[in-house]
Amino acid sequence: MRSARTYCLLVLSTLLVFGQVVTGATGQGAAGRRVLIGFRSDRGPQTSEARAGVVRQGGGTIHRSLRLVPVVSATLSEEAIRKLRARADVNYVEDDVILHAAEQRKPYGVDRIDADLVWPTGNTGQGVKVAILDSGVDSDHPDLVPAGGVNYVGSIKDGSTNPSDWNDTHGHGTHVAGIVAARNNTIGVIGVAPDVSLWAVKVLGNDGDGYTSDIIQGLDWCATHGIQVASMSFGGDGTASLHAACDSAYAKGVVLVAAAGNERGAVSYPAAYPSVIAVSAVDAQDLRASFSNFGPQIALAAPGIGIFSTYKDGSYAYMSGTSMACPHVVGTAALIWASGVTSAAAVRDRLVTTAEDLGPEGFDTSFGYGLVDAEKAAAKATPDEPPSVSVTAPQQGSTVSKTVAVQATANDDKGVTQVEFLVDGLKIGADSQGSDGWSASWDTTHSANGQHTLTATATDTAGQKASQSVTVMVQNAAALAKTVSVDSITYSAAGDTQAGLSITLHVVNNLGSPVRNAYIWARVYLNRQLYAAPPGVTNSDGSVTFKLARAPSGTYETKVARVVAAHLLWDGVTPANQFTK
Repeated sequence: MRSARTYCLLVLSTLLVFGQVVTGATGQGAAGRRVLIGFRSDRGPQTSEARAGVVRQGGGTIHRSLRLVPVVSATLSEEAIRKLRARADVNYVEDDVILHAAEQRKPYGVDRIDADLVWPTGNTGQGVKVAILDSGVDSDHPDLVPAGGVNYVGSIKDGSTNPSDWNDTHGHGTHVAGIVAARNNTIGVIGVAPDVSLWAVKVLGNDGDGYTSDIIQGLDWCATHGIQVASMSFGGDGTASLHAACDSAYAKGVVLVAAAGNERGAVSYPAAYPSVIAVSAVDAQDLRASFSNFGPQIALAAPGIGIFSTYKDGSYAYMSGTSMACPHVVGTAALIWASGVTSAAAVRDRLVTTAEDLGPEGFDTSFGYGLVDAEKAAAKATPDEPPSVSVTAPQQGSTVSKTVAVQATANDDKGVTQVEFLVDGLKIGADSQGSDGWSASWDTTHSANGQHTLTATATDTAGQKASQSVTVMVQNAAALAKTVSVDSITYSAAGDTQAGLSITLHVVNNLGSPVRNAYIWARVYLNRQLYAAPPGVTNSDGSVTFKLARAPSGTYETKVARVVAAHLLWDGVTPANQFTK
């Protein structure tokens, strides 16, 4: 790839195989067994110190009291384990499983995922915080510039940020780090995202193994220090504690990527957890590597055979394994963050939706959604422009009357879902079809004569809106009154049962206006017998009141016999009325 460089090449003659029979090994010594005690979160001790105190009282040697999950790592006798399991506030006791570094060999490089096509756009992962949870990182390698690190291996230097404590003397973590972040500095190699902020989180010892509790502490550090992507090129048996820790770290915004394992079988843990992106390995022909694990948990594939990268003591080496595939995805995730994506869930989605499909069409258990494609995944999304809309009828400044067909054109690169039509801000209709143009009907007789603003508002598939307005003049002929009607009959009586009764009729025309000087003849019935037949003339408010000086108790009903008003025709209707005195 870069022939002018001088490489110090170390070819590993001895390979640590991911997931050998020692994968499930736990700390078992004369003093007891190293285990993880998971406390219930809804009862019992609520602080890490209090939980450690409970275990210590049982005779255990405390190694870790974790914060990310309510778990204590300790070495205990079988009797002490039995007693702890019997406690109501203890959810489980499980082995503090040792996980192992993964590697094999044969040649390949990171340019297969097209990371080099991302860099010319100015995206080299700058500023994205990436943690390598591994055997450490060579703190003074000329091709790596760690921003810092922390060590969680061993109790004496547990949590130390001294570079000598997180320095890598094994080589595995440095190799992984180089695939992600080797610098573009004219020497050695270049990583997928050469300008990320690289952090070494040492959770595997110098032998390549690490306790689950150490790894959980590393995840806790990532979640509380703003790490955006965490690389986990190790695996082994699953535990409830590690499962909960991964879920918690992901929920706090850390993209978790892990090697699927090299046993040619089921996906190892933590890669198999849903909150973790499991990565299988492929060769130069895009075939699944013979050693790579597979299964429904696989999300992506990446090159994992003969990968040349940085190594311990300032050197370089070829290594193979899903451990080498994992950091290709880690680096790509960093490029996605740098492209402007703003959440861990969105990064995961971009990784799987842009992958290059391998094997059978669609998702499969060997390659997941396909080979990670850095160029497509890290491409800046084209801004989704709002729609455009234009009122085409009626036109600006036109005069309208009666019922008008309102029309508009609307366009959007991803589709228009609706065009809403408004007059003076009030909705008159909406069209969600648009197959024959966008339109609505406007009955202008409901609007006063004069100037009105007609607006069309388009909405696209993303919910973005755009509006355009025209001003039109409504000019309808004045409506004529043609009919007259009695719209109400009301009663008012004095308290004495023999006192008078007032009956008021209100008269309006068909436009709803009061009619004055209308002659009315009425018939008043008492208990269904004709009692009075008073005539009357409406006043200026369209009402007339008939007063009965003597009105015995009973049920009264008024019927209109005739209404005469100038130029108006009575509709012949008497409104329902009745009054009981």
